[in-house]
Amino acid sequence: MDGGRISERMLITKHTNQILQVDLQEWYDRFRGILIIRAFPVIGVLIILCGNIFSPRIHLSCNHATIDSLFSKHTQVVCSLTTSNILHEKITQIEHVKNAKLDYCRFCDSGGVFRVVLAANREKIPLTPDYIYRKSVVSQQVAEIKAFINNPGEATLNIYEEHRWLYYLVGFATTILGVYIAFYKSLKSCTFDKSSGQLHLEYQNSLFQSAVREESLNDIHKINFKESTGDEGKDYYHTEIVFKSDEIISFRSVKDDSEIVQTINQFLGVSDSIDS
Repeated sequence: MDGGRISERMLITKHTNQILQVDLQEWYDRFRGILIIRAFPVIGVLIILCGNIFSPRIHLSCNHATIDSLFSKHTQVVCSLTTSNILHEKITQIEHVKNAKLDYCRFCDSGGVFRVVLAANREKIPLTPDYIYRKSVVSQQVAEIKAFINNPGEATLNIYEEHRWLYYLVGFATTILGVYIAFYKSLKSCTFDKSSGQLHLEYQNSLFQSAVREESLNDIHKINFKESTGDEGKDYYHTEIVFKSDEIISFRSVKDDSEIVQTINQFLGVSDSIDS
């Protein structure tokens, strides 16, 4: 339940013959309400906004137009390419579209990115300004355009392309994560009360909403203290409340709180368990 929690240190705030209260002080207690509640939703909205600005919606509309000449009539493919976002819309008329090809980025750091290029009047016009990783999608679009060019009986062709869904996904996920963290209650204090025979566990979230869980002191097997080293070489100190039911409530600290763990075990009358 609390295994991922990192506190700056544990602090004994009350110690009598009957009551021992230990508070867990986090380094981000003072600022987490602002950073988590406000920053995450704002970042999420900004990501969604960037998606609407920098990832345009593409619409390619093509039809077969009949061209009258002095001696005969013939058809050619005429397309309209619309690129739009929330700020502006650009429409490009493309006449005499002869072919469509799959183009891949030769200078991109990561290979395997593609886009559709239209061949018309000795010009090469990209369907999208950016390359994408989905070769199957690009290949399908090329096949659809070629089939339309070679089939004068087909009336119209419409192709839509947009990648804003990725910005929406990341933006909404960031916002939801911020809301989840804001409402998530982590362990704030432990009160060992001999007079009532209860362990009072107070949980609090970033909105300062609290909840209390109570357990019998008789159900506590021991308090473990362990030291470990993280991947970055930093030392962490793990305190575990071990119940006889094998349930463990744990949290990590960046300070050596072994003396406090010994005090808790002495208060409860159980043996110390300190590992390095």
